[in-house]
Amino acid sequence: MTIKIVKDDTLPVLNATILQDGSPVDLTGATVKFYMKDADTGTVKINGTACAIISATAGTVRYSWSASDTDTEGDYLGEFEVTFPSGKIQTGFKQSSIIIRADI
Repeated sequence: MTIKIVKDDTLPVLNATILQDGSPVDLTGATVKFYMKDADTGTVKINGTACAIISATAGTVRYSWSASDTDTEGDYLGEFEVTFPSGKIQTGFKQSSIIIRADI
C-alpha cells in the first residue's frame, strides 16, 4: 500500500486493515501502535504511537497524524505492531510506503 500526503497536512487519517494470510486479524483486547521510518536513512519518525481500533473483529485501525509526523518531506516506510491480550507481540503484517511531498 502506498500512502501519499502533503507536508504539514494531518488529514486524511491513515485507515488500515491488519491482515495475516489475507484474512483480518482479530484485534479484540489488543493494542496497536504505528511506526514510521525514513526509507533512505532508517531514521525513525514515528516510534510506536497508539492507533485507534475501529473494528476489532474486522482488524481495522486508524492512525491520526500529528503535525510533527508530516513536517519533513521524503519517502518513508510504515508498519503496525499489535500486542495481543496474551502479551505476545507481532509486527510488520505489511509495510506501507509513505510519501510526504512538498506543498505547491
